[in-house]
Amino acid sequence: MNWVDNVSLGQKIIKKCEKAKPVDVVVGVLCKNVEGTVLNVLNTINEGLNRYFPEYKKAIVISKGHSTDRTDEIVELFYPYIGINKIVTNDIVEGGKGAGIYTIIEISHHLDAKATLLIDGDILSVKPEWIQTLLYPILYGRADLTIPYYIRDKYDGLITNLLVYPYTRALYEIDIRQPIAGEFGISKALYEILRRHPLFPKDFGVDIFITTTAAAEGMALRETLFAQKIHESTTRYLEHEKLLAPMFRQVSMSMFELTDYYKNKWMKKKRERKKIIYRECFGQTPIPVKINIDDLKASFKREFEERKNIIRKALDVDKINKLEKIAENNLEFDAEFWAEIVYDFAAYYKKAKDEKERLVDALKSLWLGRVSSYALETRYMDVNEAETVIQKQAEIFENKINYFLSLYE
Repeated sequence: MNWVDNVSLGQKIIKKCEKAKPVDVVVGVLCKNVEGTVLNVLNTINEGLNRYFPEYKKAIVISKGHSTDRTDEIVELFYPYIGINKIVTNDIVEGGKGAGIYTIIEISHHLDAKATLLIDGDILSVKPEWIQTLLYPILYGRADLTIPYYIRDKYDGLITNLLVYPYTRALYEIDIRQPIAGEFGISKALYEILRRHPLFPKDFGVDIFITTTAAAEGMALRETLFAQKIHESTTRYLEHEKLLAPMFRQVSMSMFELTDYYKNKWMKKKRERKKIIYRECFGQTPIPVKINIDDLKASFKREFEERKNIIRKALDVDKINKLEKIAENNLEFDAEFWAEIVYDFAAYYKKAKDEKERLVDALKSLWLGRVSSYALETRYMDVNEAETVIQKQAEIFENKINYFLSLYE
């Protein structure tokens, strides 16, 4: 039995929902150890709802993870404008980000909400206009899922740029540039699918789960917010083993699980070649992100040796030999080779059984090699030039989809 069949809201929260329903708009805020940012986020949401949705019934739903700082205390200090309901609860299931999102979606269900917006409680750059931009397409029936396009440095979001974006674009034929952006506007039709889905993840895998499910289920996806995202946890994402490694593992496992779950969707697509246009961005200059290429190379070389046994199960001898040469001689880890490796791992994943976590950790080790090569290639490029490199890599993933189909069949 799936875990979503065994959890429910407490009676206290259900009674609050019954009293407030029906609600048109829900903004859900994920709160865990965000004492320095959450009050600003809540006040900004409050202002956005009051300014842009005066004629709608509104609720701010706060789902709290287990915090070790003063987050819970600060949340209680927040009072919304008259006419905006406030519902506060602990996550109804143990986990991470996915647990919080599930809690908010479940409350939206009980409120009979027409549209739900999910926002992290640690965003520093959130503005009242974001609420309008992400929710209007849902309320006006123009989208089931709205996703921001955040302006990011060429070295920011490298799990997205080098893995999630090209893979998702190739399989599901959706050019959503940041499928794990973090914030989402969700229609009632979509959240009803999500809340009963057997693969709903309790962790960082929830973002790619939402985007992939919407795409595979034939929902309308739309990029709507073009802005700069600054969030408090950005610096911690650079702490490799502490946060980046678990994030890579959780995102990749969710992505590969969904690949098999929706294989009858993506494998049967009639794929047509599209004219490629490399567009330039003339938006704000993103905040620079620094990376240490030498450290990346050293980590790749070390982890490749440590995980070679599991890597051998996913890759053939020729690829192993090529990886050894790349690691030993600091050779280029090009996009074509990387695309084939990702597809090899995705195909082997469904057979890995109790080795799935080890397998995606091994893929992360090879990703470090691809990151260091990308960093070298783009080190003197501006944002637009680096974006062209990312777009060309996505094309390579698309061009090699028949290779993946042959592996999967």
